[in-house]
Order: sequence, then structure tokens, then C-alpha cells
Amino acid sequence: MNLFNRAIAAVAFVSLFCLVYYCIASGTVFWLIISYLYYKIVVGLLGNQIAQHRYFSHRGFVVQGFKKYLLYFSTMTTGANPVSYAVAHRHHHIHSDTATDLHSWKNTIWDIFSPITGRTSYKGKIKYSTVLDNDLKKFHAWYNHVMIAAIVVTALVSWKVAVFVLLSGIAWNYIHMILFRVWLVHAKLPGSYQTFETGDHSWNNQFLQILDLGEGLHNNHHQYPTRYDQAVLPNEFDPAGWVVKKFFIQKHLT
Repeated sequence: MNLFNRAIAAVAFVSLFCLVYYCIASGTVFWLIISYLYYKIVVGLLGNQIAQHRYFSHRGFVVQGFKKYLLYFSTMTTGANPVSYAVAHRHHHIHSDTATDLHSWKNTIWDIFSPITGRTSYKGKIKYSTVLDNDLKKFHAWYNHVMIAAIVVTALVSWKVAVFVLLSGIAWNYIHMILFRVWLVHAKLPGSYQTFETGDHSWNNQFLQILDLGEGLHNNHHQYPTRYDQAVLPNEFDPAGWVVKKFFIQKHLT
């Protein structure tokens, strides 16, 4: 990840620390609740799971018009450029749980925090050109500028919204991705099960699929990475897949 995105990540974690300190000092959890709900719904569900993961990384569905650009701009809430995210995530699927897997739970803390530390020299790196289309090329070129403009405009309206919501949401996202997407879904925990032999340590979990709004069905996802809905069995529920089906889906790629 480049210097700009590392700087955004660092500022985001400082903002989250300021949020916690403010809540303790003021004796109110109002902004903490607002910040977390913003992360869970806007950043985690829309920006990360639907836009970054299922749309840009795997192209699991086709969407046009306003909804398409909503997905583009929602990626800014995550603090990660969609092109960089897609490249790293596709690399993970190719090298899942091997020595070259950038997202492996076996990696060191330095490796796992690569969005902040800037580790990019991993083997078998996928070319950016493989994830770019014409619209994404333009968005990729202007991503940093639009990101700065969004933060500045938000701060001019309300510094609390900029610090406690917009920037803190990015920090929530990094913490959640590291905890849930790197470790928990690749570990056998209470409630974990494997439906498919995928040759790696990906697990489904009956609790994480609810807590993580569907991404806890990781074994299913590694078996069918381009499915927008990760639920396979009748008792499985994928909230993010349901949102895609109800509000975004135009064509399902199998």
C-alpha cells in the first residue's frame, strides 16, 4: 500500500483513539454507538463486503447506473483503494494458507498489518491491469483526491463526524478485517464446519455468519468465490448476499 493509504490508516487509528478518549472523558457513548453503526452498515456491509469484496474482487454480479457508482464511492469509507484490495484478495485465493499468502493467519503481526506497515513485496503479485476496467481506471486515478476532498468537506461541516465517524470507521474496518477475515474464518472454533474440501483452512461458522453479516461462510466462499450469495445449505444465511439480491443484482455470474 502506498504512502497515502498508510497515512490515512494511521490517522484513522488516531481518530479511533480520540473517539474512545472523548467518550470516557465526556461520560457518553453516543458517538461510539454512531461510529460503530456507521461502520457495521455503511463501511462493513456496503463498502467492504459488497463493493470491495464481492463486486470489485470477484465480480460476482453486474450492476449499472447509480447503483454502480454507489459501490465505487462506498469503497472510500473503507480506507482501501478497490484496485489494491482486489489484487491482494485475489492473491489470497490463489495462495490460500500457504507460505506466500499475504492474508494468512500464519503470518507475523507485521505482515498481517500490511495495509499500515506497507509490506507489498509478496510473491506472485497479481497485475493491477487484471482488475481494471475503463471506469475503474478513472476512479483509481482520482481516488486519493476524492478521498481527501471527502474528509475535508466533512470536517468543515462537523469535525466530530469527520473524526468520530468517517475516519474512525476506517480503523474499525481494519480491526474487523484482521480479526474476522484473517484469523477467525481460518481457525476451527466452536460452531465451525467445512462443507467442501478446498485444500486450505477456510471454515464456515454458524455464529460468525451472523456477527460478520455473512462473511463467516468462508469455506463456501473459497469453494465458490464468484457467488454473490455465500449461503449454500438451507440453514445458512448471508445478509450481504440478501442485500445484493434485493438492491443491486442485475445478473448473477456462476
